[in-house]
Amino acid sequence: MLPPDFENVLAHLPQATLRVGPDLKVQWMEADFARKVGVSPTIGRGLLEFFEYGRSRDAVARAIREGREHEGHVITSAMRQVRVQVKQAKDGEPGAWLFFEPSGLDEEGAFSQVVQEVARAVGETLEVDNVCAAAVTALVRCARVRRAEVFLCEEGGQGGLRRAAVSDLADCDSPEDAFDPSADPFLQALGTRRAQIGIQRGYGDAMGSIFAAVPLCAPRRTVGLLLLYKEQGASFSVRELDLWTAAAGQLAVAVENARLLREAQAALRVREEFMSIASHELKTPLTPLKLSLYTMERRITTGQPVELSSVLKSKRQVDRLAGLVDDLLDASRLELGKLELSRAPLEVGQLVAEVVDQFRHAFDRPFTVDVPRQRVWVQGDRDRLEQVLVNLLENAHKYSPTGELILVEVQEVDEEIRIHVKDKGIGIPGADQAQVFQRFYRARNVSHRNFGGLGLGLFISHSICKLHGGNLSLSSAEGQGSTFTVTVPRMASREVRLLPPRVLLLDEDRTQEAEAERVLRSEGFEVLTVRNGDDALRNAAALPVDLILLSASASQQEVGIFLETFATLPRARPVPILLAGARRPAWAWEGTVLCSRPYRADELIARVRNTLALTPEPGWPVAEEASVRM
Repeated sequence: MLPPDFENVLAHLPQATLRVGPDLKVQWMEADFARKVGVSPTIGRGLLEFFEYGRSRDAVARAIREGREHEGHVITSAMRQVRVQVKQAKDGEPGAWLFFEPSGLDEEGAFSQVVQEVARAVGETLEVDNVCAAAVTALVRCARVRRAEVFLCEEGGQGGLRRAAVSDLADCDSPEDAFDPSADPFLQALGTRRAQIGIQRGYGDAMGSIFAAVPLCAPRRTVGLLLLYKEQGASFSVRELDLWTAAAGQLAVAVENARLLREAQAALRVREEFMSIASHELKTPLTPLKLSLYTMERRITTGQPVELSSVLKSKRQVDRLAGLVDDLLDASRLELGKLELSRAPLEVGQLVAEVVDQFRHAFDRPFTVDVPRQRVWVQGDRDRLEQVLVNLLENAHKYSPTGELILVEVQEVDEEIRIHVKDKGIGIPGADQAQVFQRFYRARNVSHRNFGGLGLGLFISHSICKLHGGNLSLSSAEGQGSTFTVTVPRMASREVRLLPPRVLLLDEDRTQEAEAERVLRSEGFEVLTVRNGDDALRNAAALPVDLILLSASASQQEVGIFLETFATLPRARPVPILLAGARRPAWAWEGTVLCSRPYRADELIARVRNTLALTPEPGWPVAEEASVRM
C-alpha cells in the first residue's frame, strides 16, 4: 500500500517515472511527467510514438521486449534529448519501469571563458571571419560541444547565408557539411530571433545528435546563426541555451561593429578619392579659363581686340565647370531623396533622334539610330531622360576609338521601352561591372589622366531610370565594347489614344490660317502655327509632328524656306504633307493630296484624318528626315 503523499514525493525528484507493458503501451505515469520530459504520453498509447526514430529508440524497445535492463539516451518528439533507464518489473510482472531525466549542462564557467575569448579576439582585430573563428574555437574548447559553426547573412539584401567559421576542418565530409539554410530550425531561429533545437541525423543508421541554432542578434538586425553540435547522447538544457544565446549576442555585436568599421573605412576611402578627383577635375578647366581671362583683360587694357576664339574657349571651360557642379548637385539631391521629376507624355524616338543629332554635329563620328516605325510613348521627365542619353553617348564617345560607329536602338518589349547604346570601345572589366553605378566609382581600366570625370554620371543616370520605374543595365567585355540599356515603362495604350495628333500649319492668309486652326482644334487636334522664324519652328517641333498642312498658294520661296528649315530638324520618322488649295502648284509632287481652300470644315477634317491613316510609301510627299539610320 503506497503512502498518500507518494505522488507529491515524485514531483520533487529529478527523474520522471513511467510504466509500460510488454506491448510497449503506457500503463501508468506520474503526474509531473510532461513537465519534466516535455512530452505528454497517453495511457493506452504506444510509448515509441513520443520518441524520434533512431537506434537509441530501438534499443529501448528491444530491452523492454526482452525483459532486460538498459541505459541510454533518446530524442523526444519535442526535440529534447533525455537520459532513460529501463528497469524490469519484479515478481514476474510483465512490462518495465522507465526513468527519464534531462540530459544537459549548466556550465556558467564555460560561458564566461567563451565570452572572454570573443572579447579578446575583438580587441585584437575587427576582421569578421577572424572574430568568428576565435568564437567557434573557444566554444569547442570550453563548452563541451563537438562542433561549432558561424553562418553570416549575406550583405546587400541577398538573403543567403555563408559559412564564416567552423571549428573542425576534417578532410572528410560530415553530416553537418550538408547545411540547408531553408530547414525549419534555421528559418525559425532567424525569424523569431530565438534559439531552436534540431536533430542531425548522421550517416546510414548511425544515431544522430542534437544541435542548437542560435541567432546572432545585433541591436537592429539578425546578422547570422551560431550552430552548436553535441556529442551523441548529450543535449542542451534551457539554462545552457540562455547562456549561448547571450554569447551569440556578444558575437553579433562584434560582427556588426566590424561591418560598420568596414563601411566607415570605405566611406573615408571614397571621400579621399573623390577629393583627389574633384580637385583635379575642377582645376583642369579653371587653369586655362584663368589664363584666357587674363589674356583678354590685358588685350582690353591695351586697346587690342579680343579674339572670338578666346571667348569660345573660355565659354567651353565655363560649361565644363557648370556640368561638374550640376553633377555634384544632382548626386546630393539623390542622396537626400529630393530629385523631383516633371512627368509628361514623351515620344522616345523623337528624343533619341534629337540627342543623337546633337552628337553628330558636335563630333566627327558616325552614329546609327534604329527606332520602331510606330511612335513609342512613355511618361517621363524629358530633361532628365535626355540627361541619361547624353551621359551614355558621352561615355560611348569618350571610351571608343576615333571614327568608330556608335549604335542607338529603341525597342518595344512587352510593357517596356528599351534604349540600347552600343559602342566598340575599351569595355568594362567583369570585376567592375557590378559597381559602375555606384557614386564616384570608376573602372580600373580608366585613368584619370586620359579620361576625366567625377564618376557620377552613371550613378545619376541609374538613379534617374529608377525614379522613372525603370532600370539602367550593362553588358560589356573588356576590350570589346559596352552596351548600356535604359528600360522605362511604356505608356498604356488607352493613354496614348487620348493624346491629340499634332498638325503643323503654314498659311500666308491669317484669316484662313485662323479658320483651319479653329476647325482642327474643335476636332481634338493640337495645332502649331509658325510665323516667327526658325526658332519658333524648332520649338514647335520639340514633340513629334504628325502632319504638315501647307497652303498651295504660298510662294515657292516661302514654302521652300519652311521645308528646308523643317528638314534640318532632327526627327526619327518622315512627316506627311497635305496641300490646301484649288490646284496643285508646280513645285508639288503630283501625288500630293489636296483639300479645298477656303477651308470647308467637313472636307478638311476628312482629308487630315485620311492622310494620317495612310502609311507613307516610297515617293510619298513627306518632309524627309535626315535619315532614320543616321
